Amino acid sequence: MLGWFLRLLLLFLVVRAVMLLVSGVVRGLLRAASVPGDAGDAGPRSGRVARSNGTLVQDPVCGTYVLQERALPLNTTAGTAFFCSERCRSAYDAQAARPR
Repeated sequence: MLGWFLRLLLLFLVVRAVMLLVSGVVRGLLRAASVPGDAGDAGPRSGRVARSNGTLVQDPVCGTYVLQERALPLNTTAGTAFFCSERCRSAYDAQAARPR
């Protein structure tokens, strides 16, 4: 009697795990389909979808895309450069200060 109960419980857990997996895949596919842009873009993807209508800017040091309102700006002779972190901004500043 206990053996049948354990088998039934195991079957229930396996079916539930499969259902959760399938629903997660479907949810991910629907979310990916609702993101604007071509799936073949060359840009990096983090797996997280930004929920803002802000402008994305690319860090010139590491290539990370950051929302402009969250990026760290640095005014240069060529305009304003935006960075994802203080570390990237310092690296850019140090590289620009080196004689050529």
